[in-house]
Amino acid sequence: MQQIDDPDVLKVLTSRFRMRLFSLLFQIGPVTVSELARRMNADPGQVSYHLRQLQKHDLIEDVPELARDSRERWVRPAMGGLVVDRDFEAPEARAALQAWTSQWVIDQFERLRDFKRTHMTLPEDWRNAGFGSSRHLRLTKDELAQLADQLNAVLQPWRELTKSRVESSEAPPDTRPIFIFYHAFPEEP
Repeated sequence: MQQIDDPDVLKVLTSRFRMRLFSLLFQIGPVTVSELARRMNADPGQVSYHLRQLQKHDLIEDVPELARDSRERWVRPAMGGLVVDRDFEAPEARAALQAWTSQWVIDQFERLRDFKRTHMTLPEDWRNAGFGSSRHLRLTKDELAQLADQLNAVLQPWRELTKSRVESSEAPPDTRPIFIFYHAFPEEP
Protein backbone atom coordinates (compact mmCIF):
# COMPACT_ATOMS: atom_id res chain seq x y z
CA MET A 1 0.00 0.00 0.00
CA GLN A 2 1.22 3.46 -0.85
CA GLN A 3 0.53 6.33 1.54
CA ILE A 4 -0.84 9.29 -0.42
CA ASP A 5 -0.03 12.55 1.32
CA ASP A 6 0.28 14.77 -1.77
CA PRO A 7 -2.98 16.48 -2.78
CA ASP A 8 -1.74 16.67 -6.39
CA VAL A 9 -1.91 12.86 -6.56
CA LEU A 10 -5.53 13.02 -5.43
CA LYS A 11 -6.27 15.68 -8.05
CA VAL A 12 -5.01 13.32 -10.76
CA LEU A 13 -7.39 10.64 -9.50
CA THR A 14 -10.47 12.88 -9.41
CA SER A 15 -10.92 12.29 -13.13
CA ARG A 16 -13.59 9.60 -13.56
CA PHE A 17 -11.75 8.26 -16.61
CA ARG A 18 -8.44 8.00 -14.75
CA MET A 19 -10.07 6.38 -11.74
CA ARG A 20 -11.69 3.76 -13.99
CA LEU A 21 -8.39 3.24 -15.82
CA PHE A 22 -6.44 2.88 -12.56
CA SER A 23 -9.02 0.45 -11.21
CA LEU A 24 -8.89 -1.61 -14.39
CA LEU A 25 -5.12 -1.92 -14.02
CA PHE A 26 -5.62 -3.46 -10.58
CA GLN A 27 -8.21 -5.86 -11.99
CA ILE A 28 -6.19 -7.23 -14.89
CA GLY A 29 -2.58 -6.60 -13.95
CA PRO A 30 0.09 -5.83 -16.53
CA VAL A 31 -1.63 -4.93 -19.78
CA THR A 32 -0.97 -3.18 -23.06
CA VAL A 33 -2.24 0.31 -23.75
CA SER A 34 -4.20 -1.00 -26.75
CA GLU A 35 -5.95 -3.59 -24.54
CA LEU A 36 -6.80 -0.89 -21.99
CA ALA A 37 -8.22 1.26 -24.80
CA ARG A 38 -10.32 -1.66 -26.03
CA ARG A 39 -11.69 -2.43 -22.58
CA MET A 40 -12.47 1.24 -21.89
CA ASN A 41 -13.93 1.77 -25.35
CA ALA A 42 -11.56 4.70 -25.80
CA ASP A 43 -8.94 5.93 -28.24
CA PRO A 44 -5.41 4.62 -27.49
CA GLY A 45 -4.11 8.22 -27.60
CA GLN A 46 -6.61 9.24 -24.92
CA VAL A 47 -5.60 6.28 -22.76
CA SER A 48 -1.89 7.06 -23.24
CA TYR A 49 -2.44 10.67 -22.18
CA HIS A 50 -4.19 9.63 -18.95
CA LEU A 51 -1.56 6.97 -18.25
CA ARG A 52 1.14 9.64 -18.51
CA GLN A 53 -0.75 11.72 -15.93
CA LEU A 54 -0.86 8.71 -13.58
CA GLN A 55 2.80 7.94 -14.22
CA LYS A 56 3.87 11.51 -13.36
CA HIS A 57 2.72 10.77 -9.82
CA ASP A 58 4.23 7.27 -9.63
CA LEU A 59 0.84 5.55 -9.64
CA ILE A 60 1.68 3.31 -12.58
CA GLU A 61 4.85 2.02 -14.17
CA ASP A 62 5.92 0.68 -17.52
CA VAL A 63 6.74 -3.01 -17.90
CA PRO A 64 9.07 -2.95 -20.93
CA GLU A 65 10.18 -6.57 -20.51
CA LEU A 66 6.70 -7.71 -21.61
CA ALA A 67 6.74 -5.77 -24.88
CA ARG A 68 7.17 -7.83 -28.04
CA ASP A 69 8.39 -4.82 -30.05
CA SER A 70 9.25 -1.14 -29.57
CA ARG A 71 5.67 0.00 -30.35
CA GLU A 72 3.99 -2.10 -27.67
CA ARG A 73 3.65 -0.48 -24.23
CA TRP A 74 2.77 -2.52 -21.15
CA VAL A 75 1.80 -0.87 -17.85
CA ARG A 76 0.82 -1.91 -14.32
CA PRO A 77 0.04 -0.27 -11.00
CA ALA A 78 3.21 0.85 -9.21
CA MET A 79 1.88 -0.27 -5.82
CA GLY A 80 -0.50 -2.70 -4.18
CA GLY A 81 -3.08 -0.06 -3.29
CA LEU A 82 -3.59 3.39 -1.84
CA VAL A 83 -3.91 4.66 1.71
CA VAL A 84 -4.98 8.30 1.79
CA ASP A 85 -3.84 10.77 4.43
CA ARG A 86 -7.10 12.32 5.63
CA ASP A 87 -5.47 15.00 7.78
CA PHE A 88 -4.79 17.62 5.11
CA GLU A 89 -4.87 21.10 6.61
CA ALA A 90 -4.55 23.43 3.63
CA PRO A 91 -7.93 24.36 2.11
CA GLU A 92 -6.88 23.38 -1.44
CA ALA A 93 -5.62 20.01 -0.17
CA ARG A 94 -8.89 19.39 1.70
CA ALA A 95 -10.80 20.29 -1.48
CA ALA A 96 -8.72 17.77 -3.47
CA LEU A 97 -9.42 15.13 -0.81
CA GLN A 98 -13.15 15.86 -0.94
CA ALA A 99 -13.21 15.69 -4.76
CA TRP A 100 -11.30 12.41 -4.78
CA THR A 101 -13.45 10.90 -2.02
CA SER A 102 -16.64 11.85 -3.87
CA GLN A 103 -15.42 10.28 -7.11
CA TRP A 104 -14.22 7.17 -5.26
CA VAL A 105 -17.62 6.62 -3.63
CA ILE A 106 -19.44 7.26 -6.93
CA ASP A 107 -17.17 4.70 -8.62
CA GLN A 108 -17.87 2.07 -5.98
CA PHE A 109 -21.62 2.40 -6.21
CA GLU A 110 -21.58 2.54 -10.01
CA ARG A 111 -19.69 -0.73 -10.04
CA LEU A 112 -22.24 -2.29 -7.70
CA ARG A 113 -25.09 -0.96 -9.84
CA ASP A 114 -23.47 -2.35 -13.01
CA PHE A 115 -23.09 -5.76 -11.36
CA LYS A 116 -26.73 -5.80 -10.24
CA ARG A 117 -27.85 -4.75 -13.72
CA THR A 118 -25.80 -7.40 -15.55
CA HIS A 119 -25.40 -10.26 -13.05
CA MET A 120 -27.97 -12.43 -14.84
CA THR A 121 -25.56 -12.68 -17.80
CA LEU A 122 -23.04 -14.51 -15.60
CA PRO A 123 -22.96 -18.30 -15.23
CA GLU A 124 -25.30 -19.34 -12.42
CA ASP A 125 -22.53 -20.37 -10.02
CA TRP A 126 -20.95 -16.89 -10.36
CA ARG A 127 -24.33 -15.17 -10.10
CA ASN A 128 -24.84 -16.68 -6.67
CA ALA A 129 -21.27 -16.21 -5.43
CA GLY A 130 -21.51 -12.45 -4.90
CA PHE A 131 -22.71 -11.14 -1.56
CA GLY A 132 -23.53 -7.99 0.30
CA SER A 133 -24.44 -7.11 3.81
CA SER A 134 -25.19 -4.25 6.11
CA ARG A 135 -25.20 -4.12 9.88
CA HIS A 136 -25.96 -1.53 12.50
CA LEU A 137 -23.49 -1.63 15.37
CA ARG A 138 -22.87 0.47 18.48
CA LEU A 139 -19.12 0.97 18.92
CA THR A 140 -16.62 3.38 20.38
CA LYS A 141 -14.14 5.04 18.02
CA ASP A 142 -11.45 2.65 19.28
CA GLU A 143 -13.67 -0.37 18.61
CA LEU A 144 -14.40 0.95 15.11
CA ALA A 145 -10.64 1.22 14.49
CA GLN A 146 -10.22 -2.34 15.78
CA LEU A 147 -12.96 -3.55 13.42
CA ALA A 148 -11.14 -1.90 10.48
CA ASP A 149 -7.89 -3.63 11.46
CA GLN A 150 -9.65 -7.01 11.72
CA LEU A 151 -11.37 -6.64 8.33
CA ASN A 152 -8.09 -5.67 6.70
CA ALA A 153 -6.37 -8.66 8.34
CA VAL A 154 -9.04 -11.00 6.94
CA LEU A 155 -8.48 -9.61 3.43
CA GLN A 156 -4.66 -9.61 3.55
CA PRO A 157 -4.09 -13.29 2.57
CA TRP A 158 -6.54 -12.86 -0.31
CA ARG A 159 -4.68 -9.75 -1.48
CA GLU A 160 -1.38 -11.66 -1.36
CA LEU A 161 -2.90 -14.54 -3.35
CA THR A 162 -4.23 -12.10 -5.93
CA LYS A 163 -0.87 -10.32 -6.18
CA SER A 164 0.99 -13.59 -6.76
CA ARG A 165 -1.50 -14.62 -9.45
CA VAL A 166 -1.24 -11.28 -11.24
CA GLU A 167 2.56 -11.21 -11.07
CA SER A 168 2.95 -14.80 -12.26
CA SER A 169 0.05 -14.74 -14.76
CA GLU A 170 -0.83 -18.20 -13.44
CA ALA A 171 -4.36 -17.98 -12.10
CA PRO A 172 -6.80 -20.89 -12.35
CA PRO A 173 -8.87 -20.57 -15.54
CA ASP A 174 -12.12 -19.86 -13.67
CA THR A 175 -10.60 -16.90 -11.76
CA ARG A 176 -12.38 -13.56 -12.11
CA PRO A 177 -11.54 -10.11 -10.78
CA ILE A 178 -13.50 -9.57 -7.56
CA PHE A 179 -14.36 -6.11 -6.29
CA ILE A 180 -14.84 -5.72 -2.54
CA PHE A 181 -15.89 -2.54 -0.85
CA TYR A 182 -17.26 -1.78 2.56
CA HIS A 183 -17.75 1.31 4.62
CA ALA A 184 -18.08 1.72 8.36
CA PHE A 185 -18.79 5.16 9.75
CA PRO A 186 -20.64 6.91 12.55
CA GLU A 187 -24.07 8.29 11.74
CA GLU A 188 -26.69 10.20 13.62
CA PRO A 189 -30.01 8.35 14.02
